[in-house]
Amino acid sequence: MSLEFLNKLKKDNKEIRREQNKRYRQKNREILNLKKQRTYYKESLEKKQEKIRIN
Repeated sequence: MSLEFLNKLKKDNKEIRREQNKRYRQKNREILNLKKQRTYYKESLEKKQEKIRIN
């Protein structure tokens, strides 16, 4: 899909866009969850490292 098409779709019909997003999230649920986990663990690691530096 081209970016122009998506931008036009977003403006023209929000309901269709919502359905597209929903299908994308369902299809890529595992990948999205792994990204969230990675972000969480990265932040957690940074906090631990900062604690160690302070002490």
